[in-house]
Amino acid sequence: MKALKALLDVLVFGYIIFTVLLLAGAIDETAILNTNAEDEVLTLYKGLVAIGGVIMLARVVMSSVYVADLKHEQYRAELKINNLKASLYESRQAFRSNSYKEVYAEERQAEVA
Repeated sequence: MKALKALLDVLVFGYIIFTVLLLAGAIDETAILNTNAEDEVLTLYKGLVAIGGVIMLARVVMSSVYVADLKHEQYRAELKINNLKASLYESRQAFRSNSYKEVYAEERQAEVA
């Protein structure tokens, strides 16, 4: 999950750099399309907007899933901690209530014998 999120972040970063370079004029759109037609350049920009929207939506969904996964892992860890605390408490209570009586009874039997 973490690797997929990192890959998506790199993809978003690359997309942003490409788009900024294209809009700033550092990359010529006619060199990408090998044509001077205005319709194809407009189609390129529409495609960039569509691809950007899909990438950003995927990033938001992936971030939400990643956060939900982290919260679930934290919840499971807290449950495990609570179970361990409960078993420790039960073992302490058992020791306090039964062990002293058993040890005392065994000591008395040893003294009598």
